[in-house]
Amino acid sequence: GSEGMTSQNRKVYALWTGEGRLEAGDMVSFAGEISPFLTQTVPSGYDEELYLKTEGFDYKIYPEWMAYEGADDSVLSRLACVRGRIHTVLDSLLPREESGIMKAMLTGDKADIPEEGYQLYTEAGVVHVLCISGLHMSCLALYVSFFMEKILQRSRRFSAAVTILTAMAFLAFTGSTPSSVRAVLMICVVMLGRILFRSHDRLNDIALAAMVLLLWEPLYLFHIGFQLSFVTVLGLCIAAEHIHIARQKDRTWKDWLRESLLFSLYATLFSGPIVAYHFHSVSLVGILANLLIIPLSGLLLGFGILSALLGLLWLPAGIFTAGIVYAILKLFQFTCTLLLKLPFAYILVGQPSLWTILLLYGLLFYWMHWSEKRHSWRIAAVFSAMLFLSVFHNSLFAKETTIAFLDVGQGDCAVISTYDGKHYLIDGGGKYGKEMGENTGKYTVLPYLEYLGADRLSAAFLSHPDRDHMIGLLEVLEEIPTEGLYVSDYPFGETEETLLLKETVEKNRIPLYTVTKGEEAEGFACLHPSKDFYNGEDNGGSMVLKYSYGGTSILFTGDISAAEEQYLLEGDTDVSADILKVSHHGSGSSSYADFLEAVDAETAVISCGKRNIYGHPHEDVLAKLEGTEVFRTDEDGTVLIHLRQDGTYTIETMTERKPFYENIKERLERT
Repeated sequence: GSEGMTSQNRKVYALWTGEGRLEAGDMVSFAGEISPFLTQTVPSGYDEELYLKTEGFDYKIYPEWMAYEGADDSVLSRLACVRGRIHTVLDSLLPREESGIMKAMLTGDKADIPEEGYQLYTEAGVVHVLCISGLHMSCLALYVSFFMEKILQRSRRFSAAVTILTAMAFLAFTGSTPSSVRAVLMICVVMLGRILFRSHDRLNDIALAAMVLLLWEPLYLFHIGFQLSFVTVLGLCIAAEHIHIARQKDRTWKDWLRESLLFSLYATLFSGPIVAYHFHSVSLVGILANLLIIPLSGLLLGFGILSALLGLLWLPAGIFTAGIVYAILKLFQFTCTLLLKLPFAYILVGQPSLWTILLLYGLLFYWMHWSEKRHSWRIAAVFSAMLFLSVFHNSLFAKETTIAFLDVGQGDCAVISTYDGKHYLIDGGGKYGKEMGENTGKYTVLPYLEYLGADRLSAAFLSHPDRDHMIGLLEVLEEIPTEGLYVSDYPFGETEETLLLKETVEKNRIPLYTVTKGEEAEGFACLHPSKDFYNGEDNGGSMVLKYSYGGTSILFTGDISAAEEQYLLEGDTDVSADILKVSHHGSGSSSYADFLEAVDAETAVISCGKRNIYGHPHEDVLAKLEGTEVFRTDEDGTVLIHLRQDGTYTIETMTERKPFYENIKERLERT
């Protein structure tokens, strides 16, 4: 509807899935219903709302129809066409992986970087090379200043003005990101100082750039590019004040190495907590990798620009310089691969709390500014004790175990993470129509395990080999060590899924165990199936588990139907539980009334997909659960249940867990 709309321009994020291909610069008209931005439904998952709002989008639309209206002749459209031509040149001059990296460095488009290459640079701590960052902008400014002053013999003031214009033009060409805008703002301040014969202060430059960016878009404060860019530059500025730099005439290679190592160390120390918060890991070899990669990045950028320009004029002319680009990128790849073979090169730490991050920075600033003062050890001891409590409070004192019913769409998946660092996976979801390697395990379960800092599984349980329970689990087994996979002792039919299960287990040498009713271990008890049970259906053989901790019990029921539920009751099985994972996604063929009465749960969780074709959960099932607090992953996102030692528990959902920026906004509105 148009009620309340004004005549001002709106920026719309349109996702066209129909026929017809659009090119950069095409003008189109379209119509469709406005869709809400998707919020984060899994901890550490993609937050579409924050991302698109930060990019300035007002609405999201899936067009019902789209019509071509002609070509746009604006400057931005022409720049987009030039970017497309540069992409074509790079694809012709370089292999796929190297071309993808150079596209990212020269045009800001990271879509063609192979996933393995991106992961390699991330683990080596040099992922900043793959985006338009302050490093690239600074190199460009140095190139322009050198060319104008040394080659063309122009004045410093004229060269500074040209540098400003070039940096702003390159920013317009590549598109603005917080890190690139920050770099351009600081370059402009420095160059304006040259023009006006004024000196500048680095910390004031940083503060001014941050203020301008946040006035333009306050949500940049929560953008990883903004955070890393400013924190890293701040660290380098502080390093410049604390590191004794040898005079140029007395400088030796040892001085260069010492200074470079210290600058790299400071940059890593300052950026480390932010990297851990967003990527849940830290790269210790990044300190060494940057010694080679940062100096060569300027050379790489220069030859990359030259290759693109020569290739645009005459493709064979760019072959020689492209060969240098290829050699440098291969050296980068070799260096990263070699360094990652070192012990503790890349450490998965999970997402630290905000308190932990603040305390880490507190210790860092104390170490740099007050460590030599009298009695300063007392301050260090207090900071260290608080940091220790922040990191180890749960494992030593609270001893809280968390169960996460992950939002995997139409499927089942639960992760149990105990206070003593053990992690258990029950099913892993799996979307039909998506192959293994591109499913829920890769895009939902593994990111959540990384968020927890889980580098191995104590056990994985597969209720039954249906795709919506199994594919995501197998993707996890492919990636991280697992001490054992547990399946029902039941004669499941041989299908494509069961063959894939056997192949994955054998390839990764994972111990496979079958369990049956009556077996117990580490808080888990198997209630179904019995050794003599068989009804000819795979769902009927679903493993039913009861997990208990601190006096609280949770019943996981897989996809059993009312027939199996009645079988459990007839066998006098104790199915009582405080929390019930409702059978078969809330299907009408499950949740037998007598079974629900016997379970007598205070809380029920239904795992199902939004607007699924099966109509789960069925209305009659919801009616039977009246009086029970019901949570649904399709409405509530991931459901997190925190079990305490005293038998109490708390529940939070991702729809209730508002982002930090939303909490600030609400408080400001209330005041």
